[in-house]
Amino acid sequence: MKEKSIHKKRVVIAVIIAVVLIVSGVVVYSFLAPKSIVGDWELIVNPEITTATPDEVQNSDNAYYTFDESEKNGSGVYKIYYDGGVEEGKYKLSEKDGKKYVNLGTEELEYKITGSKLFGGVGLTIIYPEYADEQTGQTTPAQEYIFVQAKAPEYENESYDTFETDKALETEWVTNERFVSYYDYKLSYTETVRFNDNGIMTIHYESADLALDRYMYYAYTAEDGALTFSLVTDKETQYTVYYGFDEDGNLNFVEEKAPTSIFADAVFSDVTYYASDKS
Repeated sequence: MKEKSIHKKRVVIAVIIAVVLIVSGVVVYSFLAPKSIVGDWELIVNPEITTATPDEVQNSDNAYYTFDESEKNGSGVYKIYYDGGVEEGKYKLSEKDGKKYVNLGTEELEYKITGSKLFGGVGLTIIYPEYADEQTGQTTPAQEYIFVQAKAPEYENESYDTFETDKALETEWVTNERFVSYYDYKLSYTETVRFNDNGIMTIHYESADLALDRYMYYAYTAEDGALTFSLVTDKETQYTVYYGFDEDGNLNFVEEKAPTSIFADAVFSDVTYYASDKS
């Protein structure tokens, strides 16, 4: 009788331990399992790049999304980092029929978060639904954009290893409204250039016509009227322009070798730049 009693006690204890472990596991997983879209994510599978494998996308077309903490109504600010530039937009979260959705400014897109903070492999999948073109009748299947948690780049700290700065440049410079031709249209945009004392130059392109608000980051060095700069994501490729100031202290550039801007014109055109506090 004693042996049976001891056996029963052991069984009861084992059951209690099992229940405690299961409950603890559920509690731990619920604590560690990612629930929020907030944070930094690297895009590793991009359906728009059909010729690249996930590894090739990760190495050659790095893109990061950062979602700031949302407000109580689910709205927040997100940023996209790629090719030395940063764009900012607003997002909105919602739920329907047990599914989670994020609107990045166009439509509600289903999203899923998987993995565990403890064991790694935290992922985010944003799903663009199937689309049927009413004019052509062609159907584009649903596409999945896959992200993993990864720290977004700090472009603002990616200066050359050694650089020189010019105190006369270190301020914000703006130009008058500029235009770019697009078919039969003239689209307006503004360009603001800031030279920072840490060897980083930022160019802010803004266009209501194109619904664009983008910052480009460059490493630069300035000496004896020569400005040499590179995209922070490609410091090996360098460009040089020459600059000077007119009698009113306005800034002008003479190009020797410079890339084109995102508007297909030159980064620094034959225009006058005015200090923002004087414009």
